[in-house]
Amino acid sequence: GQSFFFDTDGAGTWTQGPSRALALRDYAPSVMYDTGKVLFVGGGKDDAGDLPTNGAETIDLTASAPAWRTTSPMHFRRRQHNATILLDGTVLVTGGTQGPGFNDIVPGQPIRAAELWDPNTGIWTVLAKEAVDRCYHSTALLLPDGRVFSAGGGEYAPVNNMANPPGDTHADAQFFSPPYLFRGPRPTFTGAPDAVFYAQTFDLTVAGPDKIAKVTWIRLGSVTHSFDQNQRLNTLSFTRGAGKITVTAPANANACPPGHYILCLVDDQNVPSVGHIARIAARQVAAGTRAAPVRAAVFNAPRPGPVEKDAATIRAAARPAVTVGITPICLYGLAGCWGGAKGALRRLTGVATVLEEADAFTSTASVFLTDDRLPDLDLWRREFTHLANASYTLRGVEVTLTGPLEPIDGRLWLRGNADRPAVRLAPLDANNKVQWDFATKSPVPLEPEEASAYVRLKQAVSGRGGTDLSHVTGTLLKDEHGFYLELRAFAL
Repeated sequence: GQSFFFDTDGAGTWTQGPSRALALRDYAPSVMYDTGKVLFVGGGKDDAGDLPTNGAETIDLTASAPAWRTTSPMHFRRRQHNATILLDGTVLVTGGTQGPGFNDIVPGQPIRAAELWDPNTGIWTVLAKEAVDRCYHSTALLLPDGRVFSAGGGEYAPVNNMANPPGDTHADAQFFSPPYLFRGPRPTFTGAPDAVFYAQTFDLTVAGPDKIAKVTWIRLGSVTHSFDQNQRLNTLSFTRGAGKITVTAPANANACPPGHYILCLVDDQNVPSVGHIARIAARQVAAGTRAAPVRAAVFNAPRPGPVEKDAATIRAAARPAVTVGITPICLYGLAGCWGGAKGALRRLTGVATVLEEADAFTSTASVFLTDDRLPDLDLWRREFTHLANASYTLRGVEVTLTGPLEPIDGRLWLRGNADRPAVRLAPLDANNKVQWDFATKSPVPLEPEEASAYVRLKQAVSGRGGTDLSHVTGTLLKDEHGFYLELRAFAL
């Protein structure tokens, strides 16, 4: 639930900001419902037993000391829902599920009733229900006529390569008509420009300018995974004249990023006009005027991709990679849900580098450590669970260690050194193999060479009375006696 502020001056700096009272919540929308004012609503964690919240919080970024403050809660807990700023500045919430975990679509858990939040009162009002569930992968967009387009929803669950049940995969849409469309005649205007510059004034011809209460300017939407990063509203200043109003466009790109917006007039009965789409941008530098220096950017220059970056990382590595077994709660495996795990792995104690690409076939990732010390398995699990918001399970860790082997009391030991203790070797338990079959939700079965690796190595070492140097690879574990490695492969 921690917030951070980013200052774009120079190379940019991050500053820690206020924390939300309702803590960390995923798959929850936030909207800038007025200049510098944000509403964050609903959401939950991926834990199977964690229920989403109905709570809502706001923050005013224009205040001298911005802080999150609770507003009235929704009537329903929701996750995977959408929030849409309407033409009059109210916020419509649609869809989502009240069930636990990632995306609970068990009958009765999805919420079909919409809710409307009034920023002037902080009160939520329950509105009409949709005909179908709108949860994961759904979208909701404001239309210029004031309605909301609500569509989609569904998953692809790669269990035995079977698609999601058709009843839970929606290729349909509905149009929601907000209450303001039923309050009476709508104001009208003509003469709206298709493009404006920052701080420009422009006239709109209006019948009854005295009845116009406010002018709204709303960014066109673009929703993914419950979040519309484009969505924002500016309330524009205006003056009234004879049969017209004169409107002033937003002052600069800080308050209103360039792009396309819906221009709308709202009357004293809180009834909006039909919106007009217009583009806002900075003025071009006049001919002969000296512009500020611009740093050249070459967009067609070849850049290394993830595969090339990983190859370079492996070539430069001073020690073997550590393989980490990871199971995402997300239904699509690491092929589609890798970013959160990669970010968490980068912050684990002792990790220097994480390869850009995960191995989706075995649900594993590769990391390189800062030194030759063994990873603290218990600490890694705690850190990973926290950093990844319990969205993944760390199944196990496979390492490759190098050193002399010696038989002691009938067991094989890898001799310790200045950086790590001695490590006992053991046969690989099939349940502890790090490589994972995501379709069967179980470890990849042992190959004959893997199942016999410990016996074969023990025979070779016993015949020699020990070895000068060996490379052993396997699952690293720890018990009351210390570290031990369940052997999967070796090289003498």
